[in-house]
Amino acid sequence: MEMTNISAGRESLSSVNSTIFNVLYYSFFTSAFSINMVLGLPANCYILWLSVKGMIQGQSTKIFKVNGALIEIIFCFAFFFAIGVYFFHCVDCWLPLVFLGQLLLVGRPLFLSFICLERYLGVLHPLIFLKLKPVKYRIALCFVGWIAIIYSCVIGTMGHIQYYNSLLPQLLFFYFVKLYSCLMVLKGLMRPGPGDDVKKRNGVNKDKSKAFQIILVLLVFSTLTYGPIFVSLVLYYILDLEKFLLSWSISLFLAILLGLVYPFLDLRRVGNLPFC
Repeated sequence: MEMTNISAGRESLSSVNSTIFNVLYYSFFTSAFSINMVLGLPANCYILWLSVKGMIQGQSTKIFKVNGALIEIIFCFAFFFAIGVYFFHCVDCWLPLVFLGQLLLVGRPLFLSFICLERYLGVLHPLIFLKLKPVKYRIALCFVGWIAIIYSCVIGTMGHIQYYNSLLPQLLFFYFVKLYSCLMVLKGLMRPGPGDDVKKRNGVNKDKSKAFQIILVLLVFSTLTYGPIFVSLVLYYILDLEKFLLSWSISLFLAILLGLVYPFLDLRRVGNLPFC
């Protein structure tokens, strides 16, 4: 009987209404959306402006950062729908809130994977990187990426595929792409290159060390961001509805807050972070 109730709860999980979330741990979501709105919106708007400025100056590699910043900025407006759902019980706000949540969960790792693959090609396969350097290739890749993101969000929001079932393989795929790319880049950066001994003696081999630190930090924070989500999505098949929603809300809270590391790390890297 207990297993039957759990199965019934899982089948109806894609249509959970705002009343359940009002009772179950809504403070995690509202606090995360509020912090993301206050800190994430200005930071990502600044990143977007710097990236667009770089693209105008001919830096085609900035296009993935432009799209990643757009994803983050669009998601910031989920704050208003969350307020409508949790405090005013607005049923019509539920679908756009779910859509924007999936937009972040799928879009952020997708464009971060593109950035990691780009660095992988630049470090380990420079000839291929130069061949694919024209901006038209990156625009085509972003166009395909946006189609995949919107398609995934629409079918998940409309309930054709329960998004808890579809998220796990998607996020695992993006994570392993980033993991492989980052590990290969770290391995390539550790390998001595032509003239490295001379650079070390002259004390000018700082770019390689800086790139190594940036890739390592991105890899660590990516693991910390998506690790709890992976655990929670696995618990979806084990726990009952209430316990799963608790683990899911905590994992999303951590993912949203840790996601703020990326724009601030980028601003610090380019020397535009205030007070640093």
